[in-house]
Amino acid sequence: MVVASDSIKPGKLSHIPRIYGKLCAEFGRGLCHVKVKKRMFTIPDHRDKKMTMNIQLSTQEYRDLLDILHVADIVLSGHRREEDSRRARHRDLIQKHYALAQGEGLGGLFNYNSSTQEYVPTVEFEENTLAHAVIDEFGDHIFWDELISRLSVRDAALMSGGMERLHTMSDSDRQHLEGPIRQRYIAEFSANGIANLEVVERRGAVREIPARTSD
Repeated sequence: MVVASDSIKPGKLSHIPRIYGKLCAEFGRGLCHVKVKKRMFTIPDHRDKKMTMNIQLSTQEYRDLLDILHVADIVLSGHRREEDSRRARHRDLIQKHYALAQGEGLGGLFNYNSSTQEYVPTVEFEENTLAHAVIDEFGDHIFWDELISRLSVRDAALMSGGMERLHTMSDSDRQHLEGPIRQRYIAEFSANGIANLEVVERRGAVREIPARTSD
């Protein structure tokens, strides 16, 4: 299947979801051929080697796709200190797309590291990509959402007689209990951020599993 690039109106980065949709809508139908202008390369899919798919992208769409792939790359491995075998195929796919940049006049976006045999984003790419802004916004949202959620569950468990007791409550009863607690934290953090947040050591307190921020 060939998706014509003129079916998507050009813009800055507003059409990134549509480009992503082009790939997601058809991916999984065998061998995937992605064409940038007149260049063609093959993405292996071991599920069905007899079928093929063609996706045609303009150079601008390909440039926006690089931002999407960089977001994926950061999510997959940005927090890891060691290689994760689960992401090997995904990493190879991202590298194949990075490798096309040179042929599309975008060679200034990536350098090839011969020692690691990987394409690495250059300063030019890092300074102009939308990826880091998107990741920062997402990370900020996740931070506050998780902080409020976990504190609300902790307080609700204390008020109800323990975590096991909290888990046995009906959804409506639990929501009735946690709702006001959550709203109190939302109001506090919206007004003051973490300025009033403190860690208080309690003697004899049972420590939970420590939080993991990376490998």
